[in-house]
Amino acid sequence: MKVMIIGSGIAGLSAAIALRKAGIQVVLFERAAQLTEVGAGISLWSNALRALDKIGAGAAIRNRIEPVSKSEFRSNNGFLIAASFPASKLEATLGHRPVIGMIHRAELVETLAGCLPNDAARYGHEALSVRETGKQVEVEFTNGHREVSDLVIGADGIHSKIRSLLLDPKPPRYSGYTCFRGITKSPSSIEPGYLGEWWGRGCRVGITTLRNHRVYWWATVNTPQNFRIDDKRSWLCDHFRRWAEPLPELLSSTPDDAFYQNDIIDRLPNKNWYRGRCLLIGDAAHPTTPNLGQGGCLAIEDAACLYHLFSNSSTLDEILPAFVKLRFSRTAVINRDSYRLGSTGQWSGKVACWIRDAIIKPAMPIIGVNEIVKHAKNVDRFLVE
Repeated sequence: MKVMIIGSGIAGLSAAIALRKAGIQVVLFERAAQLTEVGAGISLWSNALRALDKIGAGAAIRNRIEPVSKSEFRSNNGFLIAASFPASKLEATLGHRPVIGMIHRAELVETLAGCLPNDAARYGHEALSVRETGKQVEVEFTNGHREVSDLVIGADGIHSKIRSLLLDPKPPRYSGYTCFRGITKSPSSIEPGYLGEWWGRGCRVGITTLRNHRVYWWATVNTPQNFRIDDKRSWLCDHFRRWAEPLPELLSSTPDDAFYQNDIIDRLPNKNWYRGRCLLIGDAAHPTTPNLGQGGCLAIEDAACLYHLFSNSSTLDEILPAFVKLRFSRTAVINRDSYRLGSTGQWSGKVACWIRDAIIKPAMPIIGVNEIVKHAKNVDRFLVE
């Protein structure tokens, strides 16, 4: 069997690794001219790390992550609302370490690509059309190249061309807020392994550490869709000028070319992930807002699930519906809960935010532990042979 994967991000690379391990011939196509990823961090929870172990990429990734040892919620004035989870106790409960690790997205993509042969991916190939020919699928690319395979996997993100060609050309759903991101040198006030969210009114900030003495930060602000700022540093420094340290220091120390902005978007869950011999995975199938830190983790879970199915099923007629059955409910719950958490975190009313913070204080430690354990155990269905 030959499988063609469109997209060389986290989902596409993980799927290629998984399918090759299952003995499947894989060809990976990417529209970009070379392997690339934005300068931002990403969290890998224990469910994703276990899935990476399953497909054979776990050791390489674990060597590059920063384990999270401390997590907390604070208000914008620096007041501690709640400590989220005891890392050491959870590691003992789950039997592995870490329960959450942080990594630069570019380093994650680079490491995944390093688990594949050098000629596994073909760059500069943007899909133009998809045509089924009996039991096979032909993809034509904008450069004139044509490729035929038994299965096409669309792993080309939330704006998936494969999805628009086959299933759903509708635009994604805008959450109501945009997100700025950056990476800078870690100040002495932030300990390695720190992960924190700071909530204000109509805006939130996330701060966490990466390897090599770096800090990854993000900041969300309620704005109209497609709201864009040219001088991001000046605008952010002014918008968050009354927030407690270390945010002002992080914003002022971030290099000018290390500021990124994107609107937070997702799609309402639906089960239309395949048609004929074409399947969607990752953000192409089930995009979610990043509020639970599970977007990339779900894409990696998809890859482990594909490995499980291709190792234990005989035909695509069995594999494609089984994939949706195994993955839809979980991804739909993550989509719902992540959207709700983000909406709550972006409340702007003074009284509403005061009530929100008062409720979160006793609940967050319990919620944090339950979330980690739930995610860790959810992948057991296809990680255990």
